Amino acid sequence: MKQSPLLEFESSAFLVEPGEDEHTNPGIYGRALAQWLTEQLCTQGFPAGEIIAEDFGWCIPIKSKSHSFYVACASADDLKDHWRVFAFAEGGLVRRILGKDKSVESVASLFAAVKSVLQSSTQVRGLREEAQ
Repeated sequence: MKQSPLLEFESSAFLVEPGEDEHTNPGIYGRALAQWLTEQLCTQGFPAGEIIAEDFGWCIPIKSKSHSFYVACASADDLKDHWRVFAFAEGGLVRRILGKDKSVESVASLFAAVKSVLQSSTQVRGLREEAQ
């Protein structure tokens, strides 16, 4: 799996739905953030599918022919206004073996778009990047 750095920020714009964490681990939220980010990424040229609940948060699948790309969204530290976001790619074993794996570049491009969207939003405060 190829993963981008982690972006952390605060925002009260992404309301937590009652029972939302029944689809993830207890205390893990982010569905509203994932829905908003899906819309924003589509305007940036990253076509997204339906969001998926995972135990660690909410994933936005990004349509691609070469890899399975995702943006993961989750609440941080059991707080409903602190958020974590990162991009990652799965798959591509055959391409790696053949030396044609471009997932690192694709994840970097997706990460740059996510970061740009968050930086330009007036609803986001304290955006910071942490290397993985």
